[in-house]
Amino acid sequence: MATALADLVDNSLAASAREVRVEFNTDKGASWVAVVDDGDGMMEIGLHEAVRFGGSGPTAERQTGDLGRFGLGLKTASLSQCRVLTVLSRTSDGLACRTWDIDLVRATDDWRVRVVADNEAIDIAQRIGFVGTGTMVLWRRLDHAGEGPVLARKLGQSRNRLRMWFHRYIARGRLRLVVGGHELTAWDPFCRQHMATQDLGTERLEAGGLVQVIPYVLPHPSRLSEAEIKDGAGPRGWNAQQGFYVYRGDRLVSAGGWLGMPDMVITPQTRLARIEVSMDPASDHVWQVDVRKSRVHPPAGIEEDLARLAASARSASVAVFRRRVTTAAARQGRDRELTFGWIQERRNGTSRYLVNRQHPVIQAALVANGTASIEAVLRLVERTLPVGVIAIEAENDLGRIPQAALEGVEEAEARADLVAMLAALPDDAHARAVAVRALGSVEPFNRFPALLAEIVGQMSPGV
Repeated sequence: MATALADLVDNSLAASAREVRVEFNTDKGASWVAVVDDGDGMMEIGLHEAVRFGGSGPTAERQTGDLGRFGLGLKTASLSQCRVLTVLSRTSDGLACRTWDIDLVRATDDWRVRVVADNEAIDIAQRIGFVGTGTMVLWRRLDHAGEGPVLARKLGQSRNRLRMWFHRYIARGRLRLVVGGHELTAWDPFCRQHMATQDLGTERLEAGGLVQVIPYVLPHPSRLSEAEIKDGAGPRGWNAQQGFYVYRGDRLVSAGGWLGMPDMVITPQTRLARIEVSMDPASDHVWQVDVRKSRVHPPAGIEEDLARLAASARSASVAVFRRRVTTAAARQGRDRELTFGWIQERRNGTSRYLVNRQHPVIQAALVANGTASIEAVLRLVERTLPVGVIAIEAENDLGRIPQAALEGVEEAEARADLVAMLAALPDDAHARAVAVRALGSVEPFNRFPALLAEIVGQMSPGV
């Protein structure tokens, strides 16, 4: 769905459109999708050529802004989703129409195309406000696109991909893209507005035209807000979005991945590396851009340079994670009383996670409530810890950081937990002080030092 819609947006941009709207109806039995632009429109001759299968060949000379190349986009993109394709196009000379109906073609065993708009098409055009110069591409009988919730979900997923593929046009004010009444904002794969993003410099190569390459290393997730983490993940998630971003002109045609380069695989440690590659639209045959404009293969002459730049960006990404680990270890070394609630134990090559019995609060609970009963509860927690589920969640959401689940804890909740924990502590002043310092060093209580001091002062002023 997203690829098909993107092909139609390409056609609109080639027709000098400044606004493209995707309107739709998901009602079962009456579903349709319409892509409307305010471009130049087509007269009868131009529209007839546009709906003919196999138009201009790939070697035909094209204008700079023409994102098409194969003469198949409008037809194959549309009929991959529907069985009835209607194109209405308006110029100052009037309205032209062409309709492909696959069932009619099969019934007559002939390539018959309708040249007069039917009443339903005219009604839909009026409902969505198709007036003035431009083109409307209407899909009906959506056999592959589906209806109801299925169609709604596909259109929703398409929004994120469209704002990715056309983000340069949107960001530069050259395109207003609206899907179902929602105007799309540009998605910058490189987080260039963030002060912690590393720009590793621009390099210019030659491969059938100028190729500009800029490697970026995105900030460590701990330096991003929750909203930035979610947005930075892109349509496919942090792990899958690492790698090369190849642009044909200003159109993104390959988003992520390492272009099949040897020894370059997707890993969590390299997920911050994203490389912008801008090529000349006239050289897309050199890059072996496929008919869907979604896959590319770099020319052999610059593969070595691209591999070198990619290796540098990947190393820089790994270094970001290494620095974070080193910094955390240094902080732990300065605070020798830093105590965590869980410890990892490895046995026979596998890990299990145990409640830390040496944590002062847990020790106090064991003493106050009886070792046997509390131990039974702790063992139950340990044995039912869903390690497998946690691992799957971590793999699918690599933007998360340790203890991220505690980020939403409010002060009132932290206060209630502190009061309950401190109430179980022994009366010994030294033991209470050790436990309080341990609590104050870890999430979520380390974010409420004033609250901790207030409660401790109320319960035991001497601590």
